[in-house]
Amino acid sequence: MSAKTTSGTSSRNTKATKTAKTDEPRAYLLRGDDEFQKQQRLSKILKTLVSPDFADFDLETMEGDTATSDRIITGLNIPPFSGKQRVVLVKYANKMHTEEQEKLASRLGQTPKSGCLVLVNPAAEKTDGRPKKGSEVIGDLSKAVRKIGEVVEFDRMRSDSATKFALSLFAEAGKKVSPQVAAALIQRVGTDSAILVGEAKKLIDYSGDSAVITEKEVAAVTSETPEEKIFKLVDAVATRNQAQALRFLDEIFENSDDPRADAPKTLATLARQFRLIWQMKFLVESGVKTFQKSAVPDEIKSILPSDPNILDVLGRQAWQADRIARQARPFSRQDLIRCFNAITKADLMLKSIEGDIEDPSLVMQLLVIELARGSQRR
Repeated sequence: MSAKTTSGTSSRNTKATKTAKTDEPRAYLLRGDDEFQKQQRLSKILKTLVSPDFADFDLETMEGDTATSDRIITGLNIPPFSGKQRVVLVKYANKMHTEEQEKLASRLGQTPKSGCLVLVNPAAEKTDGRPKKGSEVIGDLSKAVRKIGEVVEFDRMRSDSATKFALSLFAEAGKKVSPQVAAALIQRVGTDSAILVGEAKKLIDYSGDSAVITEKEVAAVTSETPEEKIFKLVDAVATRNQAQALRFLDEIFENSDDPRADAPKTLATLARQFRLIWQMKFLVESGVKTFQKSAVPDEIKSILPSDPNILDVLGRQAWQADRIARQARPFSRQDLIRCFNAITKADLMLKSIEGDIEDPSLVMQLLVIELARGSQRR
């Protein structure tokens, strides 16, 4: 797993490292999408700085929505009872009032070396690939942390890094797993490290005394991500197999407690996949053969949407290229226009803006039947 760390003296794509200064970091900002890695780093910081026997004295924890700059600064000025530094931990730091963040940013550089501030920012909510306002700490506070400590970004792992991480989990448990089986696991459950840890543990427990874990066991034991289930559904749609597509849709909804809530999520994931298919078709028809951002002409990249952006997706999961290209081949431009119109209509029906069908499952079934019907000729 990797994290991007920036401090007052360094900026690199590597595991988090201390600043080059002789002093210990006096502040940390932990942010990014991978919550598992974030919690692992937080645990390491607290284990290093705070003795369990003196945690009541040397660790003060606050929530962002109630934290103030005065409380934080006061906490940092209290001398540690044991160890070199007293830690003030602020969870959901982005929820601090903007004025309080500004005050904290202006005063943070004046705090003593015996205090260490740890700000934890949860994964940011995003619109069109950009963080929503208020979902991250303000820029001034981030800069203030960087001057006296570290800002650490925990991004989702790319597929190759996730495969290596999975292999390390199995090796620690004394299990032999081939790179092909590990890649199959990533393809099935995704690259979220927390999910990977859970699914790997299931496989390790399931294998018992056996030293080897097979691809068959991966398919039997692990839980597919919604994206992987949608991929199978779209595969069936692309081959015009309505019966199979409906069966995959049933599998998506079979464990649903609330179809009215789950149907829009399924529709959104399905729409996202068709947007990727359209982008792949556009790239192929434009003569693009290598799907690395640096290899695609700027005039082509400028036409692609920001979310989802197929080049970003393939940058994280290169193995998806062949799958999406295979799905794109059977669809003509007219097919894709028809599919997007059908998806829009289903969205309006789920929102009760159009039509008189109240059952969300039926809306999705009608959509899948329409998506999987025969190709429309010019």
